[in-house]
Amino acid sequence: MKGRHVLVVEDELLILLEIEDTLSNLGAEVVGPASHVDAALHLATEASLDAAILDVNIKGGNTFAVADVLAERGIPFVFCTGYSAWVIEERHRDRPRLTKPYTAKELERQVLHLLPGLSR
Repeated sequence: MKGRHVLVVEDELLILLEIEDTLSNLGAEVVGPASHVDAALHLATEASLDAAILDVNIKGGNTFAVADVLAERGIPFVFCTGYSAWVIEERHRDRPRLTKPYTAKELERQVLHLLPGLSR
């Protein structure tokens, strides 16, 4: 549990705080957070990661390039968006998705799915 690193890509402060609180309660460590595509790409490429939580639309565009890097590295991730599934690019439509607004419990379930072995 300790030492599990989760990249958080989110540009809305209240949502970010909820994500950080949920990850902390699970014993995971937040990498980032990144609120801009360039920073997210850098972390996705360079950081030691076990999983990621990606808001689809952030400052600088969307996070599909970040998702590409994570997929290439074999790092599981979940998309978070207020939009319907159609907004997710075809190559990533099979990835897990949380629909905003989501509850802390829904986020927790998704993180536990991404990182087996974590527990409350």
